[in-house]
Amino acid sequence: MPYDVIAENMEAALRGELAAESRWPTVRLNEHHELVLRSLEDDIGIQALSGAAERNADFIYVCYNNEAYSNTGTQRSGATPYAAWTTNTTKGKGEWRKDVAQIVVAHGTPYVATASLAYPTDMFRKFAKAREIKGTRYIEILAPCPPGWKFPSSHTIKVARLAAQKGMWMLYEHENGRTTYTAGTQRIIQGQAKLVPVEEYLQMQGRFRHLFQPERDEKRIAEIQDRIGNIFETLQFTHKMKEHIMDIEMALPR
Repeated sequence: MPYDVIAENMEAALRGELAAESRWPTVRLNEHHELVLRSLEDDIGIQALSGAAERNADFIYVCYNNEAYSNTGTQRSGATPYAAWTTNTTKGKGEWRKDVAQIVVAHGTPYVATASLAYPTDMFRKFAKAREIKGTRYIEILAPCPPGWKFPSSHTIKVARLAAQKGMWMLYEHENGRTTYTAGTQRIIQGQAKLVPVEEYLQMQGRFRHLFQPERDEKRIAEIQDRIGNIFETLQFTHKMKEHIMDIEMALPR
């Protein structure tokens, strides 16, 4: 059943029917009788999500982003990063990933956030904030998949943390037309932590092994690093300009 129909046209009826044993496993009423939808991949159902977000249906949409179609055998998806192996991109995906969170932002959605398993406090705070807001709320969680990404499950949190530290995953929230970066991403932008090279993150995952064996693919490794570097260079410049403007405003005579 399309999410926009569930979230909007049937919302009132479902409230009396949904329970712990819902016949729609992707739909839940929590203990506060709030409608919560979940998705296991960020571009499946995007048409329905777009329709619901455009009408500002009152629900929380949670996307567990494992960057592939993992429930059908790890095929490439819109969320799969550039150069990553999947069962149908055996030499590496040729396109950059689709940023669904930013697509939802473009709908004028009241609250959009990204989160990570490696930053649970940041995630908790974002869910708590989302509960206090009415209308469409979208939270996308990076959820590394050990079998699909080809790394030991004991490294799950480390991989998730490196994704933020290397700039492969941005942590932020967008509310009332303003984006605020959080946790590891915020520390890099503010100069409290360094943006470290992406190579360690790539080497930890078998889905990027072809970039290093049998020969290093310098071109694609550099393309990934340059893209990340350019994004953070812009964000750091913008942050510094805001600081300068605040200094000027404080210096002006009152």
